[in-house]
Amino acid sequence: MTKLTRRQALSATVAFGGVSMAGGLLGSPRPAAASTEITAVEWGGDVVDAMKQIEAKQNQVKVNWVLHQGGSGAILPKIKASWPHPEYDYVSGWEGSFNGMVKEDWLVPVTTQTVPNLADIPQKIIVKNGKGEWAAVPRAIGGIYCAYRKDTSPIEIKSIDDLFDTRLKGKICWPGPTQAMMLPLVALALHGGGNENNMEPGWALMKKLAQSGNIGRVGVTDTDFSTSLTSGETSVGYYSEPQLTAVAKSFPVVRLTKQEGVPTFLYQSGFAILKNRPNLEATLAFVNFCISPEMSTLYAEVAGEAPLNVKAKTPDALKHLAFTPQEFDKYVYVPDFNVVLSQQDAWSKRWESEIAPLL
Repeated sequence: MTKLTRRQALSATVAFGGVSMAGGLLGSPRPAAASTEITAVEWGGDVVDAMKQIEAKQNQVKVNWVLHQGGSGAILPKIKASWPHPEYDYVSGWEGSFNGMVKEDWLVPVTTQTVPNLADIPQKIIVKNGKGEWAAVPRAIGGIYCAYRKDTSPIEIKSIDDLFDTRLKGKICWPGPTQAMMLPLVALALHGGGNENNMEPGWALMKKLAQSGNIGRVGVTDTDFSTSLTSGETSVGYYSEPQLTAVAKSFPVVRLTKQEGVPTFLYQSGFAILKNRPNLEATLAFVNFCISPEMSTLYAEVAGEAPLNVKAKTPDALKHLAFTPQEFDKYVYVPDFNVVLSQQDAWSKRWESEIAPLL
């Protein structure tokens, strides 16, 4: 296990999926005085609801929303196809998609002069380009971890081994190969004595889990996951923070973020600001507004990701993402994300050929 500080670990990622144009039709009522328009790529569900509420708190910018449909990686070819004239002012995402944009030199470097509230963000987690410049603006952290509905799960889950219990027949919602960067598969590998560099133990356990019949739903989108658990179709999942928070709003959810032997992965979300757009100054100002202490607190309360601004308030509902240094070393696993990202295509193909037929 890589031993890093909590702040270093927060540069973890989630990636890969698709996007759809939502435009102004999905926006909240616009501030009447807003005269400058920007186009932003955001997530659906509670995340975009939070961003719409933030937009409504100011009157300088009108935002035309473009919504992700799962992950962030599929936006890259869309940007590449239109470059050097991108359609978006900023793209929300994670380190995985940000690094892809950095490699293409698409992003506007940011500083505390252009985004002053960056002064209150832990600098170690900020994505950098090859020149050492800050390349993206972090806004919050979330987690990927195992959780279950206490009211419907037939067993109390305390370890990875419990996922194979016959009483969980059809009760597990497992992320598909385009979700959660396949980190739950890495968790299986760790349990079997491997890691992201030695995934064979993970594949062996994944096959065993698929053959058990305990997986009742493969989550292809965020909505698949939250709907499956809220409807009662399944009771157990290994997924990401906003969706687990959505379920926890209505049902008692046990989050295994501090359960020894059940790895928790942390990630950051944030803003990548694209070059060659006409309203750069307005985009930077809006992003700065979004990561202010007040708006960071609002975002955390609505979106279900813990704030990164050190002056913001972390809701009690997100205290499960607060770790002491000792807890961090004990419960959080920090993989080599360069390895994880580089293996996504190969792992996805192997899933389709070896796991999907067993489900």
